[in-house]
Formats: sequence, structure tokens, C-alpha cells
Amino acid sequence: MRRVHFPSAAPTVLGVWLVLTPTPSARAQDWRGAGRLEGVVVDEAGQPIPDATLKANCAARGGGTTLKTDKKGRWVLGGIVACPWAFDISAPGYETRQISIPLPGESTRLQPFRVPLKKAAPSVAPELQAAAAKADAAYKEGRFADARAEYEKLVALRPDLAPTAYQQIGFSYVQEKQYDKAVEALEKVLATDPGNAQIRAIAAQAALEGRMVDKARSLLSGLDEAQIQSPDVFFNMGINFFNAGEVKDAIAYFTKTVAKDPAYVDAYYRRALAYLGQGQTAEAKADFQKVVELQADGEMATMSKKALEQLK
Repeated sequence: MRRVHFPSAAPTVLGVWLVLTPTPSARAQDWRGAGRLEGVVVDEAGQPIPDATLKANCAARGGGTTLKTDKKGRWVLGGIVACPWAFDISAPGYETRQISIPLPGESTRLQPFRVPLKKAAPSVAPELQAAAAKADAAYKEGRFADARAEYEKLVALRPDLAPTAYQQIGFSYVQEKQYDKAVEALEKVLATDPGNAQIRAIAAQAALEGRMVDKARSLLSGLDEAQIQSPDVFFNMGINFFNAGEVKDAIAYFTKTVAKDPAYVDAYYRRALAYLGQGQTAEAKADFQKVVELQADGEMATMSKKALEQLK
């Protein structure tokens, strides 16, 4: 916004220096009068924004002026006519805001106007856009090493994007079955967002796929299970623990599965098999019976019926 400074400008009552923009005709001075408007510009937390710029305009009188807030965010616009005054209010790092304040009469004294400004979204540099586009394209095409290289560039350009970038890096390692590296990348996401249940669950599953059982247990110890909406998450954990030979853990997660969805047939069937492996025949029979009740036909039902016959 263009500004013209006058060395003879004087402070107002509140110490705000008015910076007037001269105009080429007498018509442009029709906005001058005896009225007054004042206010304060603040951020979303209510803190004053010093040195904010207010461009005031009275379209009906063909002119206006530009002024700045003081160190307490205050501004005063004096010597004006009664008019619907339009303001463009801006400050570095904030979104510009437009407001209108009607001044009904030059002798009217309105309460100070409090104007909050929102933080502006960070600008996206061309090189950042290019790196993001290349990374996403490489990931979709299955060029995971190339994708990771581009995501690393994103982290260097914008450290605040690291959680998203490392999430994609972790997922790319999962696709390549490099589970140790996947867990390492996903733990970087959790370092900044430890409450991210989705990423924690995926990291734990990757650890189990890589037979890192202790790491999986450590990750799961911090999981807020109330955030898990899908029973599939618990079922997959059960399968992975079972495949890793950790039967008790498998039973625990199959139990979490049916607690989330009491009609989850696969979980009852898998838990029955796990119970059999532990020598818990009564519990196994109860789960096989549940499978038959929920699914009269199908392979699991047939196998469950045979198991029940043998366990009599």
C-alpha cells in the first residue's frame, strides 16, 4: 500500500500519527469535517497489533486517508465528515480485513471499534509446490525411493511439514516391506503428535510385520483405544501377534475386536484357534459355537462345526 509521509504531521490524542495521502483536487478533500472514529486492532488472542495499516475511504465524498496503529494497536481517525466509512485493515502476517463503520453525524462519538485480524496462511513457494507435486506423483507411481527424496526436500524447505512428509515416507517403506525404516519414520510423526492414534496403530502393525514385538508393545502402550473406530485395527493386531507367536497378545486383541463389533465372525474363529493352542478348550468351544451362530454356512462355519464335534 503506497504511503506519503509529511514531516509536519502531528500526533493525535492517543499518540497515533496520521499519514495523509494528498489528492489532486479540492473534491478529494470533501471528506474533511469535524467527526471522529477510533478503535483498536488485535490478533485472534486479543493482543494488540502495532503498526497495522488502515486505509479509510468515504466513497460518497470521493476520498479518504491512511493511518497506522500505535504500539497498543490503537487508531484514531479525526477531522472527518459523517459518512459510511470503509476500511481496509492490514498487517504483515495477517489476513487483510474490510469493514464499514457508519458515522451518522459529525458530533456523534461512537464507542471504539475492536477489530481482530486472523493470521495469514503461510505462502507456498514455487519450489515447495514443485517438490510436493513430484513427491506425490512418485508415490502414486510406486517410485518410493524417488518419493522419499522429494519428501525430504519438503522437510528441508518447510520443517513444519515434517509430520506429513515423514508419514508418507513411513508408508512408502511399508509398501516396500522395510518395516524397521517404516517404524523409524512414523515415530518421527509421533514425536510431534503423540496422540495420533492412526499413525501409532500403523507403526505398531509395521513393527509386528517386522517381528519387532517389543517395539510394537511399546507403541501400543501409548495408544488411545477410544480413538479407534474400526474393529479391523484390533483384528489386524491380533493376526500379527498370532503370526509372531505371541498367542496371549493375539487373544487380547481378538477380544478387543469383538468388544468393538460383537458380530465379527473372523475374530471369534481366530480367537478359538488361539485358545486351542493354549489348551483352553472351554473358551475355544464357546468361540466356535459363536461362529456357527453368526454364520451358519461358509468355510469358517464348517470348520467350527467339525471342531465342536471333536471337542465333545
